[in-house]
Amino acid sequence: MRRFRRVTVVIVMAALAWSVFAGAAGGATTYQFLREQMWRAPQDNPVELGLLLVRIEPLLDGGHAALFALPKDFSLVLPNNTPSIEDPSVTMTIRPTAANEFLGEIRVPGIIPKATFLIPIQSAILSARSGDIEITITHLDGQLPSGVVVAGQVLPGEVTIQSGRVESIADGKSAVEITFRENMAGLLRKGSPIKLTLPEGFGWANAKGTLVSGEGLEVRPLVDGRVLELRTERESTRRTAFRVEAEVRVTDAAKAGAGEVRAKVEGLRDLSAGTILVAHYRAPEPEPKPLPKPEPKPEPVVSRTVVFTIGNDRYTSNGVTARMDVVPYLKDGRTYLPLRYVALSLGLGPGDIKWDGAARRAVLTGHGVTVQVTVGSRLLLVDGMKVEIDAAPELVPPGRIMLPYRSIAEAFGARVDWDGATRTVTMTR
Repeated sequence: MRRFRRVTVVIVMAALAWSVFAGAAGGATTYQFLREQMWRAPQDNPVELGLLLVRIEPLLDGGHAALFALPKDFSLVLPNNTPSIEDPSVTMTIRPTAANEFLGEIRVPGIIPKATFLIPIQSAILSARSGDIEITITHLDGQLPSGVVVAGQVLPGEVTIQSGRVESIADGKSAVEITFRENMAGLLRKGSPIKLTLPEGFGWANAKGTLVSGEGLEVRPLVDGRVLELRTERESTRRTAFRVEAEVRVTDAAKAGAGEVRAKVEGLRDLSAGTILVAHYRAPEPEPKPLPKPEPKPEPVVSRTVVFTIGNDRYTSNGVTARMDVVPYLKDGRTYLPLRYVALSLGLGPGDIKWDGAARRAVLTGHGVTVQVTVGSRLLLVDGMKVEIDAAPELVPPGRIMLPYRSIAEAFGARVDWDGATRTVTMTR
């Protein structure tokens, strides 16, 4: 709970109080202060403190002068002169010498049995203060002796600010109640708004005010982003308690700090700023970063050496003999090998070889390459690119595609060699 202090001067109505009596040659002088109304400080505009009574019995011939001073944070408004109650022709001339003091002078040509002067004391109070208000009188001449008159007492006023129902922010917002309490009327003043400022990343919303106790006070809450301003529209006539209900919201998660959310309190005059707890905030956990996708493992490279022989229905792959249902042959100086067995010997599986009977087309996929072979066409499609071969593929019983071997083998990354003496084709991959 943060406490903020203002001050109020209370002047109780009475007839006479706080007197100073002083003897002088041939007579006596009395200083008294008459208190007539209540007021509070600070006061920017002058208020009527009361009347300073100066009585001299008898008032002797000659000049009489004294300096009257209030505390330095007072600013006086004074009349030019004050007549005696008993004889209006006898006056005390009032002349300001500083904002908080004045010179009082009396001049009479003869002896006056009694002279009483009532000096109205009006003053602004420029700061909050507490304790006695003293008028210090310094003798300068004649029957106005030095002395001190207590003109009243400044009693401390207090506004307490307390937050209640402080919540943790969930779904970006939370609610809070803030109660302001005066220990005397009029401490929450018009023209002195209170500001509650949130840290960066947070903002106010949906603020409303309610008078909890007391009379007269009207306060209007205004929201402007991070600032909640409380404007007093009408001051209290009895001490009050006033409650503000509002929401604290996260407006920028990147700037919102985790932990206690405290609002800075400003605007109560002559008081240093404080803070008040309004919410708790737990920053959201950062979203987990997705695990990197594992890179596909490259297919193991298996070294293969494949040998086909013209006119022989057997071929070898790494020394292992396999049988075919068709034999390689020579035609027009070209060596024709069966497409299916070339693909199998180079490591493709049966499922990697597709046949489209209507289009008379075979599609082979393996080792990251797709090859299309069309019966009767000298164009191969290797990954969509056209490659021309020197003889068109043929379809022979029992339904095998035969074609010149070099282009298809090289499309799948194999090196080929022809041995005319042994009439063999060797493919190495």
